[in-house]
Amino acid sequence: MSSKKKYNWSAEGNYIPDIPAYAKGKHLVLQEYIKNWIEVICGHCVFGPQKLTLIDGFCGGGIYRDGEQLWEGSAIRMIRMVEEGLKNVQHRKSWYNPDIKFIFIDNNIDHTACLELQLKRAGFEHYLKSGKCQIITNNFLDELDNCLNEVRARRGYSFFFLDPFGLDIQPAIVREIISLGRSEVLLTHMLSGLVRILSRRQEDRYKKFFHEFEADEYYTDIADQKDFRNRQAYLRNQGLLLYRKEGNVKYAWTFAIMKNLKTVEYYLIHLSSSSTALEVMKRTLFKYNNLEYQYHYGVYGLGFRELEYFEQNLSIYNISQQNINDCIDDLAEQLMQLVYEEEDGITFAQLYEKTTQTNPATIPLYMQSLVQQRLEKDIKIIRQKKVTFSRYMKNDDLIIKSRDKPLWIPGLTNNYNKVKTTKEQEMQEKDNVHRERVVKPQTNTLWIPGLITDFNNND
Repeated sequence: MSSKKKYNWSAEGNYIPDIPAYAKGKHLVLQEYIKNWIEVICGHCVFGPQKLTLIDGFCGGGIYRDGEQLWEGSAIRMIRMVEEGLKNVQHRKSWYNPDIKFIFIDNNIDHTACLELQLKRAGFEHYLKSGKCQIITNNFLDELDNCLNEVRARRGYSFFFLDPFGLDIQPAIVREIISLGRSEVLLTHMLSGLVRILSRRQEDRYKKFFHEFEADEYYTDIADQKDFRNRQAYLRNQGLLLYRKEGNVKYAWTFAIMKNLKTVEYYLIHLSSSSTALEVMKRTLFKYNNLEYQYHYGVYGLGFRELEYFEQNLSIYNISQQNINDCIDDLAEQLMQLVYEEEDGITFAQLYEKTTQTNPATIPLYMQSLVQQRLEKDIKIIRQKKVTFSRYMKNDDLIIKSRDKPLWIPGLTNNYNKVKTTKEQEMQEKDNVHRERVVKPQTNTLWIPGLITDFNNND
């Protein structure tokens, strides 16, 4: 069920649409993730994959008007970020040159003609001539089988960016893509369009839509959500559950794109079979989030709001740093509860796997939180049957509750003086760590401790 199209391009590029600020957030997330995706899957192993396929199923004309300037669309940004990510990998592996193919699809011949023109103007004509970039004029849903067959024939990794003008991406489509293996999806879920039809779902037209969308059993309690914030959280959680369960997706994560203070226009939903892909996406989303964590996370998740994009100076404190502080505080509560439930301890990998889809924390933030709890003498970390004071965790590190510590109580801050061991004192002096929490900001470094190399390996 598609809504009326908002954007139109002329074949000669004489007419191009304006882009609203909230839509820019989507492009910023896409380009950052693509660069990180390339750097991780191609750079975290000796050889790297030999083939990658990137598909934009609703590519448009490739360019927008942004005031007096131009704003490149998703297709051109995908190529630029692949090149940038690959260049960073080749600094370390100069010999590495994978076979990368781009497939751009739109059902309007004027749009695809405009995109071809914009690619040439951007200096990417050689992609078209070599066949590494294929532009197709067709409906994505009609072209889906050809795309799936192309990925199967090429093997390797694949990435699908699906940004329709409506609710066109059913869980069945996601299910087929994810079943390829080493494939993932970033799609837009048009929440504003869904909200408009929820109250009419018993009408024959919309009843058929919900049935085909495999959503008969979803969003059924929306009328009970009287509070606005609870309603927004309910819609987000139902969307995640729908794509996880009916799309047969192991990992799903959202990023809210908001036009105003409270209302979500649509969600970017990232879907994959790998915790590594989820980790890279969470790092990307944290970078572009401009919502305040404590107030908004339980409702919208992380997100991009147009107001803050224009008026970032309104905040009296650093939102990014405050979000990290708040995230670590909440994470400590969550992790300590699990640790204290396991008498024999729990491995770092198990702790991460059990909680990673319930909070926005990345692996470095997990490590910072656990290091802080160790300094507070709430836990000990065992590596190869010995206590370790390392700041970096390994997957098989065992996290156990301290036996010489009073019972940890959720929500209780322990402010009494603590007696540190000689080893802890040496570590604290060496690293200049104070008793109060010191939070390191997330860096742009692509190497992420604990990440597996293979996006399809969930061990």
